[in-house]
This record gives sequence, structure tokens and C-alpha cells, in this order.
Amino acid sequence: MAGCAGKPPVASAPQPVPAKPARPVVQKSPEPLATDRREVSPVPGVPLWRWESWDQHGKMHLVSKPEKYTLQLLANGWLKFSAECLKGEGIYETHGDRIVIAVTRSDAGRCRPGPTAEHFIQSLEAASHYHRSGGRLFLDLGRNGGGMSFSLLPD
Repeated sequence: MAGCAGKPPVASAPQPVPAKPARPVVQKSPEPLATDRREVSPVPGVPLWRWESWDQHGKMHLVSKPEKYTLQLLANGWLKFSAECLKGEGIYETHGDRIVIAVTRSDAGRCRPGPTAEHFIQSLEAASHYHRSGGRLFLDLGRNGGGMSFSLLPD
């Protein structure tokens, strides 16, 4: 008994439990930005995906102008996208079928993007899993439910 030796027992102080982040943090080394901040052109030789539809609460929605919504996942962990008049870049990281996407910048120039463009960006950042099948890319939106479907554009 430690208390009998003249010294009271020492109680260990409770240790704080670190909060678990909602999403993993994606860290990539910075890449130089395009000179013209509105110009984020597709990279030749890298698959260019066109957003075709999304599923939300079990209901399928078709994108009215899919040619205005594109996504490129570059091999170095960077991505490029367009959504109506918005052009942007971001970073992504995959582990197996899991994916984390963070938009790092977007520029609309002098136009004002609509709610579908905002939904596109929010959905990209909500993606938790992905898979490719038959020339299509699917992003599952995790806790938000639903998903996004993209078709591969020819070079």
C-alpha cells in the first residue's frame, strides 16, 4: 500500500481525448497556379469526366447541361473542374475505394454561378467513396447519401 509509506497515492490526471476529425486532412505540396486565374484548362492525356446525374434520397436527377460540368483527377493528387462559369482546382487523396476531395480555389470571373454549380462543388467535397465501371466514374456521397455519376469524354 503506497499510502502506508507516508506518501499519499498519486492519482493520475484525466487525459483529454482528442476529437476525431470529421474528414481526413488532405495535405499536398503546393503547385504553381495558372497565370490567368480564370483559366483552368483540361490537361491533355488525362481522363476528362462529364457530370451526367446525381442521386439524392433515392431520386435520380439528370444534369441539364452536362457539358458545363467537368472533372479531371490528375495523377499527382490535384484536380481540375469546371461548373458552369466556375473554373477551379483542388486536391484529392484515395485509399482503396475511399476518396477525400477538397476544393482549393475557384474563380467565376465576372459571372455568377447558379445553385447547380454550388451543388456540384459541395457534392465533390462530400464524396467518400468512388469506383469506375464501363467508362463511368461514380462518387458516393457518404453520410449525405446519394452519389454523382460521370461519363468519360473522348480525348
